[in-house]
Order: sequence, then C-alpha cells, then structure tokens
Amino acid sequence: MSVVPRRSAGERIAALHGPALWTMAGLVLYIVGGLVSLLALSLVDGILLAPFGLAAQAGELGLSVRNGLHAIAWGLLTIAVAAPLGRRLIPGIRFRSVGWSMLAVGLVLAAVVVVLGAEFVRARYGVYDPEYQGLSFFAGPALVAVALATWAALAVPRDGIVVPGAAMLTAGAGLAMSLLPSLPGAADGVQVESLPIVLAFLAGVGYTVVAAVTVIRRLVRAAE
Repeated sequence: MSVVPRRSAGERIAALHGPALWTMAGLVLYIVGGLVSLLALSLVDGILLAPFGLAAQAGELGLSVRNGLHAIAWGLLTIAVAAPLGRRLIPGIRFRSVGWSMLAVGLVLAAVVVVLGAEFVRARYGVYDPEYQGLSFFAGPALVAVALATWAALAVPRDGIVVPGAAMLTAGAGLAMSLLPSLPGAADGVQVESLPIVLAFLAGVGYTVVAAVTVIRRLVRAAE
C-alpha cells in the first residue's frame, strides 16, 4: 500500500506564490480589460450592430446591446492575456472544460443582465442613465469578475486555489451587495415589466452559488 506524503507548511506556502501573483495580475487585467474592451467595442459597434438594424445611440436598444456585448468582450480580452501569463507563473496549471463552461455561462449571464437592466431603466424613464439603475448597475461587472475568478480557481493546481478562490468569493459578495438594494422592491411584488430583469438577477445569483460551491469544495479538498 502506497502512502502519499503530506506536504510541509513551507511547501504549501510556496505553492500559493504563483497563483497569488496571477490573481493580483488578473485584478489589474480586469480593470484595464474593461476600459480597453469598451474603447475597442465603441470603434466597431457600428459594424457589429448595423446588420441587425441597431444603432448604439442613447434611447435605442442598440446601446443596451452594445453594453451587453462589452461584458463578453471584457471577459475574453482579459483571459486572452491572463491565460498565457498563468502558464508562465504556475507550473501544473490546467484550463479544464468545466472552467471554460463556467466562464462562458457567466459572461453570457453578465451580458443578459446588462442588456435587461438597461432596457428596464429605459422603459421606465424613457432614457437610460446608470444613475437611475442604482447599485444594480454593477451586477454585470460583478458577474464578469465571478466568471473570470471561477475560471482561474478551477485552473490552478488544487494546493494553489486559496487566493483565486478568495477572489471568486469576493466577486460573489460584490454581486450580492449590488443586488441588496433591490430586495425591498421585490418584497413588495414583482411587476410584469420587471419580470425579465428579476429572472436575470436570479439566474446570476444561482450561477454564483454554483460557482461558490464548486470552488469551496475544491478549497476543502486542498486543505485535507
């Protein structure tokens, strides 16, 4: 019977070094990627939306769609840089199919939340202004962060999951904080016109719970 030797405390700490650096770099890439992807998308939104008869103009559906596409472009641009950086920093990193699946679902949900949130505000006030949306404006960016951090936490070796796992849970807490002010309104009853955005928020929360459970299970296994 073979016995797997337990790793020393020093080895465990050393295993956290690369993932910690990658997570910190990922935070910078998340911020920069959001700005760069927004600028890049604004230059080509006409090409992307024109075939569908949409225009990214204030008061138009096209602007909401463009903002939703930004959530997807944001995530894709970030991983385009983060993936090769992770391979350099972390021996044994492995981008698994479950991680890619969670990333794809999260980015699509983020896009849906952004579009429906903007359209809800536009329908109620006649024009979209982020100020009218309140803290729920940050639900889309929070879902992008959850998707990216989940992808990262599932890619690193199990003994390096602590820092990216903590980043994922922090992003999930950010999503919860962005939606908390909406709870009193939901408690008073959901109107028909509010149903699409409410369902999108619930889907985002459900996705985040699944991601958190997946990451926490891996954290527990790493601690055994």
